[in-house]
Amino acid sequence: MDPKVLEILEKAKATAMTAASAAGRAADSAGKLAGDLFSSTKLNLMIFDLNTDIELLFKEIGKAVYLTHTGADVDAEEISAKIAGIDAKYLRIREIKEQIEARRETVRCPECGVECNKENAFCHICGQAL
Repeated sequence: MDPKVLEILEKAKATAMTAASAAGRAADSAGKLAGDLFSSTKLNLMIFDLNTDIELLFKEIGKAVYLTHTGADVDAEEISAKIAGIDAKYLRIREIKEQIEARRETVRCPECGVECNKENAFCHICGQAL
């Protein structure tokens, strides 16, 4: 085979291998981003469900307060348990939000509000310590 043709084929092979490697890295990155998005969405849905539960407990407590106003007997321990349930759900929401924040790759500058890389010590816009 002609040496020039062989050289062209070798260059084509090297280029194809480089492209395949880059495509593999891109696919890995896309898969990681999709997984991260799924995890964040799942956590946000958990927060939504907890907030819905809290609203229902608030409604039940409000109904109990009204019944007390009308003279009905209401179990104080039941109200206390519902209040404790609300507190526990708010605590769980805070924990989930911390998980979401820990997964973020960026932080918001407290001075100018721009998104900065998590590894940066200072804002790249205003210089504020992050």
